[in-house]
Amino acid sequence: MYLPPKFFGPKMKTHIKQELMKNLEGKSLGRMGYVICIIKVDEHHVNTGIIDYQTGCVTVNARYSAILLRPFKNEVIDARVTVVNELGFYTEAGPLTIFVSRHAMPPDLLEGYDRDVEAWISDDKEVEIRQRCIVRLRLLGVMTDTKQITAVGTIKDDYLGLISMGY
Repeated sequence: MYLPPKFFGPKMKTHIKQELMKNLEGKSLGRMGYVICIIKVDEHHVNTGIIDYQTGCVTVNARYSAILLRPFKNEVIDARVTVVNELGFYTEAGPLTIFVSRHAMPPDLLEGYDRDVEAWISDDKEVEIRQRCIVRLRLLGVMTDTKQITAVGTIKDDYLGLISMGY
């Protein structure tokens, strides 16, 4: 962490903790995962730092504990449907955006897209996947970027699919 001289003093460790929370929470760390929140900064492991003699700033290493979202391939997850179209539907589970293609749906849903109500409806009319409902799905692939985490999922397996109709 890069620390300007105006923050040197008795509250330096408090400022380091605030800056870590401000700069890291809600950010993707690539393969490490997505930082949900920083739990604690270990003040005993904040070192004295290295001074940059041109600017007067200090580079400080700090050890911290955080809660991360790191989805894995084949993980089963519950998510809320956000967008439904003729190609499939998009869901969100926190910061993770998941696309479920029409080819990754059970056979009774393959021809069931209703353009009027924007929903995937099964042949027997018992399952209706529309915006704001909750589905259980399996992640087929996960892509991490510097700004976001996206995935491709399926509801084709046993015990996957619609969980609740969140009107």
